[in-house]
Amino acid sequence: MPLLTRDIEPLWIARYDYEPLWHLPPHAHDDYFQIILIVSGTGEAVIGADRRTFGAGQLLFLRPRLVHSLTAGPTEPVRTLDTKFLLHRKNLRTACRRLGSFHPRVDARAVALLEAIHAAARRHGPVSNALCQTLFAQLLLQLLEGEPAKGAVRAPTNLPPPRPTTTATIDDELAQRLECYLRENCAQVVDQQTLSAALHYSYRHLHNVWLKHHRESPLQALWHYRVDRATQLIRYSDYALKRIAELTGFATVHHFTRVFTRIAGISPARWRERERAGVRQDIAIRPGFVNPALTIQTTNPPRARLTAKP
Repeated sequence: MPLLTRDIEPLWIARYDYEPLWHLPPHAHDDYFQIILIVSGTGEAVIGADRRTFGAGQLLFLRPRLVHSLTAGPTEPVRTLDTKFLLHRKNLRTACRRLGSFHPRVDARAVALLEAIHAAARRHGPVSNALCQTLFAQLLLQLLEGEPAKGAVRAPTNLPPPRPTTTATIDDELAQRLECYLRENCAQVVDQQTLSAALHYSYRHLHNVWLKHHRESPLQALWHYRVDRATQLIRYSDYALKRIAELTGFATVHHFTRVFTRIAGISPARWRERERAGVRQDIAIRPGFVNPALTIQTTNPPRARLTAKP
C-alpha cells in the first residue's frame, strides 16, 4: 500500500545488545542515513572529526559518507535501537545534513516513535511498511523541529498579545500537568490526596477534568503508566521481574503480573521472551534490503569475537 509520498524511505531497523568493549570499526555508508538511539550503557563515538562519549538517552545521527566508529565502555553492555533510511527529496536531504551528529538528550516522543517503527516492522503486516514510513516522517520532522538550522531567523518579538485564557484552555493545561505528574511519579505511592496536594486542586475536580480527555479515572490511568514503565525495564534491563515490580510501584510481583497481563494481553515473562527473541534480529522494512555485515571485535582475546550487522 504506497503512501502519497516516497520522500522518506525507511530501510531497516534492529535492536542490539553489545558487550563491554565492543568496537565498531570506522566505516561510512554511501547513500543512506542512520539513526542510533543509545538506550542504555556508555561508550565513545567518533563521527567525522568529532569524538565524544555517549550515554543512555542520546541519539547519534549519521549522514551518508560520514566516517564513524563506536566503542562500548568497559563495565556494562550498550543497548541500541538502530535504523537506516533514504531521503529522496533534495531539500529534505539538505535539512537533515544540517542536523548535528550528537543529540545529547532526545525527547521521549522520539524514543516512542522509534519503538513504534520497530514494533510495526516486526509484525510484517500488510500495511507495516506504510506505517513505518508514516512514523518515520513524524520522527524526522520532530528532530528537525527540535534543532533549527544554523542562521535561522528568530521569530519576531512584536507579536499580537495572546488570546484571553478560557476555562477550556485551563482544563487542557491542567490535564497535561496531571498526565506529566502521573507519568513521572508512576513508581511512587499515588492516591487522591497525593494528586490533590501536588496539583492544588481537589481530586474531584481533577477527576472531572481528566474524564473530559480520557475514558478512565486518573488512578486507573496510573496502572497503564506503570505497565509502560515496566515494559521499558523488561526490554532494556536485566532486572528480575520481582525487582521490576518494585521499581514500577507494584506491591508484589503477583499483583504486577496480574495487572500487566490484563493491560498488555500477555504475561511479563512471555513479553520478555518475545522481546529477547527480537534482539540482534535484522528487520528489513524495504523488501530486499540487506544490511552489510561487519565483524566486530572487543579488545579481549579472539574467543570474545562476535559478528553483528550495525
